[in-house]
Amino acid sequence: MRNQLRVSMCVIAVLILIGCSPEGPEPIKFGTDQCHYCKMTISNPKYGAELITKKGRIHKYDAVECVVNQLSEENIEHSGIYAIAYDNPKELKPVDSLHFVISKDFRSPMGANLAAFSDRGNLSEDLRQKTFEWSKLRKKFDQ
Repeated sequence: MRNQLRVSMCVIAVLILIGCSPEGPEPIKFGTDQCHYCKMTISNPKYGAELITKKGRIHKYDAVECVVNQLSEENIEHSGIYAIAYDNPKELKPVDSLHFVISKDFRSPMGANLAAFSDRGNLSEDLRQKTFEWSKLRKKFDQ
């Protein structure tokens, strides 16, 4: 009887842990959530990012440059990184699916003039030539 109770308790604990682990990004609460890196309130729905650690913790950022700087400073094991596309406000998308642009046309919260786009077609020809994929953006910030 005791062994059955222990097994049942273990099964319940595992089910609770599985049910609590996020499968994807959590919506950012603009005007309420704070940036994990710089501690500013996340307020602009055209900018923002989120990192989910391997343990399921969610770190929210007010700008892509904050998550990039955080990753440059410390090795965080993560299961996903998401960013808001300027052309799709409030919607977090995997960073590998986005195109990043550094231009004075985009005044990101931390001043890097960095914006993400889900569709390069939403950019002028000039800006399309200046896009970075996630891995190249990371290398640019590491320099």
